Amino acid sequence: MAHQATPGTFFDAALRILAGSGRNGLRIGHLCRAVGVTSGSFYHHFGSWEGFVSALLEHWEQEQTSRIVALVSSDDDPLHRIRLLKELAVDLPHDAETAIRGWAGTDAAVAAAQRRVDERRRAALRDVLDPVIADPDLRALLAEMGMSVLVGYQQSLADGGGADLAAMLDQFELLVRGHVNGVLGDGTPTTRAGAVGTR
Repeated sequence: MAHQATPGTFFDAALRILAGSGRNGLRIGHLCRAVGVTSGSFYHHFGSWEGFVSALLEHWEQEQTSRIVALVSSDDDPLHRIRLLKELAVDLPHDAETAIRGWAGTDAAVAAAQRRVDERRRAALRDVLDPVIADPDLRALLAEMGMSVLVGYQQSLADGGGADLAAMLDQFELLVRGHVNGVLGDGTPTTRAGAVGTR
């Protein structure tokens, strides 16, 4: 029933549609059918397509960036923060984000949101590296490398590929730990299965 639909219901359905069908599948009619409501409910919540897109992007930025930054910042151990950020990165809704990256190529508002999300993630990675990498130039370079792994993985999904992101991020963590070896640990990466390149 229409009164049971919340903005969050629409956002969750939209991200599922983006993951499965891409931007071309995200239409008001399709979205309302996925939610199980009429278009009147959509317009009640968002007023217009533009209003919906703006709210969806704000929700995505909050859930997949602000929430992650808050979770990582809550851990006082710098090495735990690196591991947590890596695990949260693996769990991002990559198929939906791949569709959003493609959408950004044709919509200025989506492109602006994508830039904000990427920059906030880049800044979060720099902040996580700050306690363990003293050299600011090296810290910036490593943050850029980490972002390149994430963005490259999502771009490869658009082409029907996609390597093992967890394994790549394990190697990135190993690289970071190599720069702090002898300061904070023995250089052994922490992975989900306790070994490099495994899940």
